[in-house]
Amino acid sequence: MTIHRGDPRTDARHAALRSPLPDDERTLEVDAAWLRHRAKLFAVAAQRPFHLVVDLQAYASVTGMPFYDHYVAQVYRGPEGARLSVPLMALNLSRIPTREDADRALAHEGMHLVVPSYGHKEKAFARAQVILDEVGHLTTAA
Repeated sequence: MTIHRGDPRTDARHAALRSPLPDDERTLEVDAAWLRHRAKLFAVAAQRPFHLVVDLQAYASVTGMPFYDHYVAQVYRGPEGARLSVPLMALNLSRIPTREDADRALAHEGMHLVVPSYGHKEKAFARAQVILDEVGHLTTAA
């Protein structure tokens, strides 16, 4: 499933992210327990805690920001000058059919938490890949 984010460069950079999952796990469906565990690994790898949110209506209500149907994921750090101590990361599970897709979304949004000023530049996605690689190291060390 191709997830279009708008700019073709962003789409290509996102699609190029390499999940550390074994080949036989990449196409498995995402379940809640796996996603919660995986999100914790990404928070450790990114060295940025976040609260995972999959209830998109609750996310929109709390943040005051719309979460459109075509969105895959989004992070909310709070308003400038009043940042949250732990940001929110919302994932649209209807747009994340596989575990590989979840890894890409977690890494993409994780890089926004680590280097928000990078936007969707190449160096931002290089950081997202570093996060993915670190998750791979964490899972093989366990």
